[in-house]
Amino acid sequence: MFKLSIELANHLEQEIYEKLTTAVELGAKEYNGRWKEREARGEKFETTTYRRGTRKICYFNHHNFQFMNVTYAQSEPEWEGQETHTDYYRPMSCTVNYERCKANAKAQKDHSVKLLESRVNGHLAVTDKITDINLELGKGYFIEGFVSGVTATNENFKIFTKMIWNYRYGANSANRYLTQYVQFRSDRRGARQEGKTVLQRATEAEKQAKRDAKKAEAIAKNEAKWERFRILPDQINRWADKQIKKHEKMLTEAGIEKAKDKFFSHYYNKNYEFDVEHHNKWVSEELTTMKRYKEKVQKFLNNEPKVRELFSLDCNTRDDFKFKVYNS
Repeated sequence: MFKLSIELANHLEQEIYEKLTTAVELGAKEYNGRWKEREARGEKFETTTYRRGTRKICYFNHHNFQFMNVTYAQSEPEWEGQETHTDYYRPMSCTVNYERCKANAKAQKDHSVKLLESRVNGHLAVTDKITDINLELGKGYFIEGFVSGVTATNENFKIFTKMIWNYRYGANSANRYLTQYVQFRSDRRGARQEGKTVLQRATEAEKQAKRDAKKAEAIAKNEAKWERFRILPDQINRWADKQIKKHEKMLTEAGIEKAKDKFFSHYYNKNYEFDVEHHNKWVSEELTTMKRYKEKVQKFLNNEPKVRELFSLDCNTRDDFKFKVYNS
């Protein structure tokens, strides 16, 4: 896998940092001059025009100040005893925050390096071997050159790449001052690339790692359900006993009479005849099912390891357990 040298990466970061700080310093100089003129005129705020008239400019959390340290005036009390507060309509001075500029330059550099590495690795097969890296910093801090290598069949190839700067300044940039967008043109010459590329293999590994992490998280959450799941055999056993007694009672004369009374209690059944045979048939089927539950659940009673074998992401509820038990 191709990795850009630290030296070239540092050169990139320095180039971005220098251009960014220059832009911010000019912005700070402009703001300081403007605010000084405002104070000389005896004004305490600035205004801007819009379609309905004018309004005061509030500089609280202003997007242009993310790389500056701004000092504001304190509000003047209108009556004796009134508390003062920071007047965000009246900034007095600003200085460049070089630490934030450096952090932003580093973030832009990391993005650019990742892009270059992906371009080169997109031309490298998994079986290819890099023999030489001939990249250098040209005029204007452009990175250009080639990466040499050999294939599994000992054929030579070169991957040529050239860096292109693309800047956005001011309001058109992401950070309101200067954002560097890097592009790389690259192509492979010589032996053809065979099989999956290093970039494809790395992407697959990254996706698999995410799937594994997601599955591990799901398993961890599922463990919280174990305490309720482990007592299900006893619950199902008692439930089966209750259902067996209920359906056996429904097959007695008293049970049939009760079912008949319930049948005729519905006005729409007045002109029909109660089918005792059908009643006995479906009740007997239900009774057989309950007896099967009773029989099958016995091997899970007081046998936690056996219950644990069933517990998984696909079997973690009462209904899941009943289904597994019935078909075991």
